[in-house]
Amino acid sequence: MKNLPIEEFILEEFDINETPKEIQNEQEVPKSPTEPLPNTDEIYQKAFKEGYEKGKTEYEQNCQQQLLNVKNEYESKLQDSKIQLEQSVNSIDLKIGEIKDKIKNIENDIVNIALEIAQKIIEKEIQDKNTLVNLIRKSLSFAKSDKVKLRVNANIAKQIDQDFKNIEIMGDPNLPIGAIIIEEDSNIIDASINTKLEELKRSLVNES
Repeated sequence: MKNLPIEEFILEEFDINETPKEIQNEQEVPKSPTEPLPNTDEIYQKAFKEGYEKGKTEYEQNCQQQLLNVKNEYESKLQDSKIQLEQSVNSIDLKIGEIKDKIKNIENDIVNIALEIAQKIIEKEIQDKNTLVNLIRKSLSFAKSDKVKLRVNANIAKQIDQDFKNIEIMGDPNLPIGAIIIEEDSNIIDASINTKLEELKRSLVNES
């Protein structure tokens, strides 16, 4: 018996060259056509576009909200500033009013003191007959008529009787020494020292 090489022996025994039916059957099954793979560029572009639009929308909403917050905060601070400014202005006006009142009171006090001093000086000056006569003559210059009556203190009337012979002089004990009252037919002139000082006081107070 002839010895075959091991390779031929195996091929003869197992008939390796023949394909098993099961394998043949599997190979003969028609393959279904493969589905086309999606375009990855289109997927990336679509995803990027959707993400961009969504991010853009969220960013715009966020910016609008931040702008609204800033606006509200600014308006709130502006309103607070307006209120504080009004309060400051009112406070300043109040202080100015108080200062004006104080100044006015001080000025009034100064005016009163000045008038009191002036009155004392004038009362002292009219103790001199010549000064008193000159004061009466100046007062008579305001009369519109030559026919007048002069009403003065009773003691003063005795002193000036000879200086005003053409004028009727009436001495009144109830009148102060500085009183000078000129009576006309339809007019009375009060040239008294106290009256002049009161007029001066009112004018000074009104000016202040």
